[in-house]
Amino acid sequence: MAIHFNYSLPESLKNIDYVEHNEEFIVHDNEEIRVLSNSCDIIEQYGEMKHQVVSLINEVYGKDFDLKNWIRRDLSDEVAFFLNESGSNVLNYSQFKAPSKFGLFFGKKGFIIGIEQKGKSFNAKHIHDNNIKENEGMAFKFYKQCSSKIFFDHPQDTNIVYLEFLF
Repeated sequence: MAIHFNYSLPESLKNIDYVEHNEEFIVHDNEEIRVLSNSCDIIEQYGEMKHQVVSLINEVYGKDFDLKNWIRRDLSDEVAFFLNESGSNVLNYSQFKAPSKFGLFFGKKGFIIGIEQKGKSFNAKHIHDNNIKENEGMAFKFYKQCSSKIFFDHPQDTNIVYLEFLF
């Protein structure tokens, strides 16, 4: 199983052989809900930040991840699936209906992507254990199937979902 409820960011940083460099990509740092009047700007920023994350990973590691692989349903591109499925969950279910930011941590053996939401947290363990119907997207299904590690800042009080990708 790819979901790890007893795994932490410090453990993951050690596992990727972290090189003490990380980037943040701000999407919606305000604690206000995405509504009709601000939605276009937030969604545009969200898309741009996802592209920047993928572009930087591809540049640093010489990879060819492509966000369009999510649309193509190419499950081998776990980066595209993670960014799109996790992002979709935040857009639909978080208190402010938008991700706050993406985080990217660089290592010699791999990298970590985090997607953070502000406001009310969610219980990832409960959603997973009970297959909560409200979360009908593919995120938790993808989390269970991917070969990379998926973990959370706090499994029962989650604001950040992480993907640890190893080479």
